[in-house]
Amino acid sequence: MHYVDIPTSTDIRKLARKRNPVSLSFTLRTTPVTQDAQQDRTKFANLAHQAVQEVSDGRLTKAEVAELEANLADIVEDDAFWERQSESLVVFATPENVRTFRLPNHLADTVEISDRFHLTPLLRAVAFPHNALALVLGQNSVRVIEITGDRPAGEVKVPDMPDDAASVAGKSSILGRAPKGRLQGSEGQKVHLLAYSRRVDAALRRLLAGRDIPLVLVAHEPMRSIFLSVCNYDNVLHGQPESVSEESSDAEIASASRQLIDAHYDDLLNGVRDTYASRVNDRRASDSVSEVARLATFGAVETLLVNMEAAVPGTIDGVTGEVVFSETAGPDTYDVLSEIASRVIQTGGDVLSVRQKDLPGSTPLAALLRYPI
Repeated sequence: MHYVDIPTSTDIRKLARKRNPVSLSFTLRTTPVTQDAQQDRTKFANLAHQAVQEVSDGRLTKAEVAELEANLADIVEDDAFWERQSESLVVFATPENVRTFRLPNHLADTVEISDRFHLTPLLRAVAFPHNALALVLGQNSVRVIEITGDRPAGEVKVPDMPDDAASVAGKSSILGRAPKGRLQGSEGQKVHLLAYSRRVDAALRRLLAGRDIPLVLVAHEPMRSIFLSVCNYDNVLHGQPESVSEESSDAEIASASRQLIDAHYDDLLNGVRDTYASRVNDRRASDSVSEVARLATFGAVETLLVNMEAAVPGTIDGVTGEVVFSETAGPDTYDVLSEIASRVIQTGGDVLSVRQKDLPGSTPLAALLRYPI
C-alpha cells in the first residue's frame, strides 16, 4: 500500500506565506516497496548534507545551522517513516521546523534554496493526483481498492467498515419476511440498504478526511443509487466502470476505473483550455509570465495552469508584481512560476499544475482572469 500525505488547500496557503532567509525544498523520487526504501533514505541524507553545506556560508548562525541539521537528521533517522513511502517525497525545512509530504506523483530529485518554499511539486499532487480509490459495494460485501499510477492495485483495510448489509441489520439475510407490523419486502430491504450505506459512508469519511482524490463507485442498482443518496464525499466520479462487478479482481477493477479517472481529468483540462480560448480576444486570459505575475499580485487570476516541470529563476516585486528574470538560480532568486502560483492561491484562485503539452501555448503558464485587462 502507498502511504500518502496529500496537502490540503489550507496547507498550501500556509506554506505559501512562509518566509525564512534559508528555506530548503527537497523533492525525491521514492519507492513504496519497503525493502528498497533504504536507498531513498541514503539519497535524502546526501541531499540534506549538501544543502546544509551550501547554506553554511554566513546566511545562518552556528546555532541555526545546528537546528537545521537536527531537523533533517530527525527525518533521516526515522525508521518507521522510511518503511512507509509512496512514489515521491517532498520535504520543506528551515531551522525552525520541517514538513514532509509523501506523494503518488513521479518527481525528480531536486533541492531548491530560497527565502520561500518551492510549491509547484505539491500543486501537481493536489490538481491531478495519480492515485484514486474504488469502492466496490454490494449487498453481500464491500471493499476499498487503492489505484495508483504504476503499482498493482490492492485492497485498503478501512476501520469500522461493515462486512455486508445483513450484519448491519443484525440478520442472517435482509431478504426474509419481517414480523407483523414491520417493514418487509422491497420497502424493508431499502431501509436496510440505507442503514448499510450510511455505515459505509461513515467509515469512508474517516479514510478520506482532508483528501480530495477521485472515488470510483463500483455498484449496481439499487445499491448504487441508495449509496449515492447518503454519500458525503464530493469527488465521486460519474459513471460505472464497464464489465466489472463486486466479484471482479482488484486488477480488473483498477483497469476499468482508470478509464473513468483519465476521462475525468481530460474533461477538466479541456474545459479550462476551451475557456481560455474563448477569453483571449476579450483580454480575460494571458500566457505572458510578466503579465500574469502582475495580475496574480493584484488578485486578478481566477485559474492558473502552470508547467510542473519548468522553473524560471528571478524575483517578483511584492507591491507591483514586476518580474526581474535571472539567467541562473541563486540565493537571491526563486522560481517565479512557483511564486505566481502561491499568489494565486493566496488570493482565492485555483492552480492546476500540468505538463507543457497540456498548456494552450508555448509559455510555461496560462491564466484565466477575473476581469478584462
